[in-house]
Amino acid sequence: MNGETRKIVRVGLILGFAAGVTACASPFSSSKVDPSSPVAAAATAAANTKGPRRKFSDIPVIPKDVPTNAQIRANVVQQQAAGAALTKATAPNTWELKDSEPYAAKARRDANPPALAAPTEADRANTEAFARAARGRASAPPSQPQ
Repeated sequence: MNGETRKIVRVGLILGFAAGVTACASPFSSSKVDPSSPVAAAATAAANTKGPRRKFSDIPVIPKDVPTNAQIRANVVQQQAAGAALTKATAPNTWELKDSEPYAAKARRDANPPALAAPTEADRANTEAFARAARGRASAPPSQPQ
């Protein structure tokens, strides 16, 4: 019974392999180009044009300034140390605000705010005159659309 199963499996594998090889028998055959396509002529010309063959001499030379593994490792260690130092320097509660009074005094001098004073009668009269003039210029919109 096992011998029969092995034969069936072997025949199945051979048939499957043969079908796969037959399906890929001509992978480089070109398919037909639709003649009604606007790029049909360009596609056919590009398919028929042979490109230049590459030579081994076209391979670029290995650069001489490539860093070694030890140099890369040293750069990484140095960068990680700099990152750790920056993290430590900017951690919470690592700085204090000192000598802020001279800075505040300079800011107050530079700002030079105007003196605050209560409005006078003249200021109130000017405000009322402006409001009266504005009310006089104001008119209600027309009740009927134009």
